[in-house]
Amino acid sequence: MAPGMDAGGPRAMIGDCFLRHGKGMRLTSSTITPSAAPIRFTFDGRDIEALPGESIAAALSAAGVVAFRTTAKGAPRGLWCGMGACWDCIVTVDGRAGQRACLVKAEAGMRVQGALPAEPAPLAEKPGVIAEQACDVLVVGAGPAGLSAAIAAARAGSATIVLDERAEAGGQYLKPLARSHANATPDAQFKRGAALLVEARAAGVTIHHGATVWGGFAPDEIAAVVDGTALTFRPRRLVLAPGAHERPVPVPGWTLPGVMTTGALQTLARAQRVSPADRVVVAGSGPLNLQLACELIAGGVQVAAVVEAAPKPGLRAWRDMMTLARTSPDLAWDGLRYLAQLRRAGVPVLWGSSILACEGTDRFAALRIATPDGERRIEAGVAALNLGFQPETGLARALGCAQRFATEGPGAEIGRLETIADREGRTDIDGVFAIGDGASIGGSRVAFARGRLAGLAAARDLGFAAPDETAARRDLDRALAFQSALWRIFAAPAFDPAAIADATTVCRCEEVTAGALRDAMASGARTLASIKKETRAGMGRCQGRMCGATVARLVGAPAAEAAFAAPRAPIKPIPAAALMREVPEGFDAPVIHAPTPTSWRSPAVPLAALDRACDVLVIGGGVLGLSTALYLAREGVDVLVADRSEPGLAASTANAGSLHVQLLPYDFGDKAEALGTAGPAAATLPLGPRSIALWKEIARDAGESCGIRTEGGIMLAETPEELAWLHGKTAVERGAGIESHVIGANELRDIAPYLAPRFLGAAFCPDEGQIDPLRGTAALLALAKRAGARVVGGVDVTAIARDGAAFAVTTEAGTIRAGRVVVAAGPWSGQIAALAGVKLPVGGLVQQVIATEATGAFIPHLVAHAGRHLSLKQGPNGHLLIGGAWPGVHDPATGATRNRRESIEGNLWVAGHVVPAVAGMSVLRAWTGMNVHIDRAPILGEAPSCPGFFAAVTSSGYTLGPVAGRMTADAVLGRAAVGADFAIARFG
Repeated sequence: MAPGMDAGGPRAMIGDCFLRHGKGMRLTSSTITPSAAPIRFTFDGRDIEALPGESIAAALSAAGVVAFRTTAKGAPRGLWCGMGACWDCIVTVDGRAGQRACLVKAEAGMRVQGALPAEPAPLAEKPGVIAEQACDVLVVGAGPAGLSAAIAAARAGSATIVLDERAEAGGQYLKPLARSHANATPDAQFKRGAALLVEARAAGVTIHHGATVWGGFAPDEIAAVVDGTALTFRPRRLVLAPGAHERPVPVPGWTLPGVMTTGALQTLARAQRVSPADRVVVAGSGPLNLQLACELIAGGVQVAAVVEAAPKPGLRAWRDMMTLARTSPDLAWDGLRYLAQLRRAGVPVLWGSSILACEGTDRFAALRIATPDGERRIEAGVAALNLGFQPETGLARALGCAQRFATEGPGAEIGRLETIADREGRTDIDGVFAIGDGASIGGSRVAFARGRLAGLAAARDLGFAAPDETAARRDLDRALAFQSALWRIFAAPAFDPAAIADATTVCRCEEVTAGALRDAMASGARTLASIKKETRAGMGRCQGRMCGATVARLVGAPAAEAAFAAPRAPIKPIPAAALMREVPEGFDAPVIHAPTPTSWRSPAVPLAALDRACDVLVIGGGVLGLSTALYLAREGVDVLVADRSEPGLAASTANAGSLHVQLLPYDFGDKAEALGTAGPAAATLPLGPRSIALWKEIARDAGESCGIRTEGGIMLAETPEELAWLHGKTAVERGAGIESHVIGANELRDIAPYLAPRFLGAAFCPDEGQIDPLRGTAALLALAKRAGARVVGGVDVTAIARDGAAFAVTTEAGTIRAGRVVVAAGPWSGQIAALAGVKLPVGGLVQQVIATEATGAFIPHLVAHAGRHLSLKQGPNGHLLIGGAWPGVHDPATGATRNRRESIEGNLWVAGHVVPAVAGMSVLRAWTGMNVHIDRAPILGEAPSCPGFFAAVTSSGYTLGPVAGRMTADAVLGRAAVGADFAIARFG
């Protein structure tokens, strides 16, 4: 047994282990030397020595610092992926929040801290205009696949641009030595990377480093931020080669500082020449672990053990061994050489052994494993884990490229999404190629070959003379054969999601445990989308990259749902300031008169016998349908809620959670209308406070706050004309019984110091506020069920017919006989009502919401602008939620909605214009939802032409859901007729 290994004895030595193995170090070498004198910066007030050109993470690691920050729940965190994909190593640098320590270079005099800044500094310059750049071929990613494609396309004559997020080209496989060091005798890998970069430059390829691609809105509309400047690229052909990231390893303790991926530690050791500890354990599966162990030993680090999940290759593997030797003899020899070096160094390779847990308190101290000979515990200061890779498919998915769920090769035990492409990399989207490990995992040799084939194919598409590359096709066949054999040799045991302990964190960003996911399933969530919204898994900075596949397997989701953490712009967090561009706001969002239901939905399940008959059938499980069901069930009515998918998955959880009371300026084509009667909108005014009171009752009955805060809403005036309009508006509101009044500039500054100083005054409504729509919807659903309402999902209504005095409602899950029917299907209510012969003038509007990263609480109000499209507030988790009816796009073929780049840019400009601190934040995501379009007043009550058929439709649906549900329930019960302002009869 190696030193520091035992059979599972006392764990009281963990503290000692920190002292013995938690010391950071710089690796030694006779040929690799520092290239400049050290500099210094501070981390949380402590002086840190760094070398120019190395990352902040590398300098901290050399100093033995592995914990960079604490999470919202107080857990320490440090480096995990080491390549900018997980966003777990974020720090504040000179007041700039959300900086990835693994990518940002250390500079003399920097002030680095783990906490958020009190006043965040702007992250970028506001662009004013965003330039567009055309090219023949745009390549995303500068690894082996991307550079090979770019070289081939450029040599054929294409004007070729490469975008890469890192400061140096080469990707993970060909990552160069950091500029902090010089290498007198680079190895073959370093030489290949340098040569490829020379080839690219000689071919005329333009490479933009520090380029984050944040959106793919069309194959010829790729949005990126390059060194803080926003650009829109307009390529004729697009090649996606973004590489892969290591798959998650969800075991107890895997979030501890000092636990990181093998790739992260290799970047520290190979490129930066540091290690966060002088003793390391490497675990998982695959030859990368062997290579890292040898590189660490060469640099003076003690490797406690290499833990390999695959069984030791025996005689049965001889065919695969021969394939390795025949197809890539150099790589096969490397593998044998690694094993020999480890043997000479006395490092045990523990075959057939699995990771049980990472132990420690505030940092990693020991790895507990299961071996064929029993359980062991290995003490070390750092654990490097690798169990395969997952492609970075976010941009391909955002563009709509078809995906498949792969279950072979590294990471197969969890599975992964891969972009479907042919041998040349062509996807099903015209003009888009996907290659390398960013499309499907295949290793560097496959990436080189497919990159060359894709570059040549893209050039030929554009009319350039390019050869039909026979050698590359032959190389591809050999590389594929090598990779298949390698995967069989390093085949890890099957993944058992049931083995993940309830207390184990699955989603690193939102700190969601396996137990929380199982609880969501136990409470009735059937799909990944509903589990995501109930638990927030996949909603953090990494956007599901580090948890999506695990969650999919843990909840038993079918492969078709594996894209549950759907990529939205931005596909990676991006500085808000870089996108702030003033765009015209005189738009009329296009009304979709018959919106197509989304093609994605929960699977149909045959209706149980109990659910084939009811007194009242409510069609639609959003807040209005659930509210109606709640109030009916509390009166003893037999009520069934049927939803095409699952309750609350549409607008009820896609909205921003504003609780509106005031009239909204962008609800009116002519704002002068609000100075008179304001028509239907004015009639609706009294409903807002009543509904907010009902929301508070719902939260009380559910035993939680639902994130409800009513600290007032302010609507800002920037010009004398806007201020005059606010005076007229508040007079209308006070006439309807709403507490609302205009305050001057001085009072505004006193109550809202976070605002820019340009405003002349504001309308203040103390009843306005916000709610967490995820928690509010979940509470409403639970209460409705508790009251006796039955709720079923996967029920698509296809026909409604009279059945005597009742109705026969045909669905693909069976026929439901209902005494009365309530349609509460939001923007799709008109289509459902038409099945019963009832005409409802209901349409849809696609609107967006933007969420920033979380920060300390500083905005208590719901903020709007009298002359701009804006709705802004700070949610209960610290995120800013920014909206204002900016339009998105509806796909009539699939029903899907998506963002418009101009809407994101314009919405952020208005937000930053009003709240300057927005410029110091990053945007985490922007999403769209289908909102209801009606004549500004609810459509409620019984249809005169169809007795027993009721409508329940409203705009401001989240605010007004409970009161509209209460009114609908009263109408169904015959207690109170709906007033003329809201009745269906008003449409004749």
